[in-house]
Amino acid sequence: MENVINSVLVTGAANGIGAACVDKFIEQGCRYVIALDKDEVKLHEMRHKYRDKDIIFIAIIADLTSQDYYSQLTDALQPLSQLEAIVLSHGIADENEISERDIFARVMDVNVTSCQSIIAQCENKLAKGSAVLFISSILGKMGNLRNTAYCSSKHAQLGMMKGLAMDWARHGIRANAILPCYVDTPLLRSELQKQADMVGSTLDQVMRKAKKRIPMRAYVQSSDIADSAYFLCSQQARMITAQSLIIDGGSSCGG
Repeated sequence: MENVINSVLVTGAANGIGAACVDKFIEQGCRYVIALDKDEVKLHEMRHKYRDKDIIFIAIIADLTSQDYYSQLTDALQPLSQLEAIVLSHGIADENEISERDIFARVMDVNVTSCQSIIAQCENKLAKGSAVLFISSILGKMGNLRNTAYCSSKHAQLGMMKGLAMDWARHGIRANAILPCYVDTPLLRSELQKQADMVGSTLDQVMRKAKKRIPMRAYVQSSDIADSAYFLCSQQARMITAQSLIIDGGSSCGG
């Protein structure tokens, strides 16, 4: 079975899980990459990294809550007869109380509405064999303190994924999600640093304590997510759709 994914669009592509997905897809033979991120410096570094490779690497600096990137994305999609994979890896995790409407609206805009916008713009390039993958969160299945907006957005992503999967199944287009937890990324370290600051501790101490809550006693790495992302977007997973894969070292089952 042909398992090379020839074209992919990755959001949140400059850092963490998104960057690991870009690396994995290219490592596996992908030769047309559209990378979106608002981090201009990191995105250009990634493009420079692959400058001598036999690939087309299109970097789009984008605030996904605006429409400023639409024309660039249209141009990037134009040469393709089919976009084989979309990996939606962007997102924010601002803490909030339910009364903080501005934060709630922003989190939903970034984590949910922008996903709909990107998928809609790419829809006419999706065909039999294409796959859409949401990098969601374990908080798409549960709640968390001061994370009403984030939890709502991640539950909504799973609803969008399931709706798309049903709409597109007859066309051979799949939609799935990965639900990570405790992934050692800049985002996780930033959140744990906040916890450390509140209790007068260090990041290292808080990370060691948090790791004890993971049954496998190790943090998930971005490459772990990328490996599963490639599989779910490939033809090896051709009959897998509307599914959510939890990758968390067993932490959601109990420590």
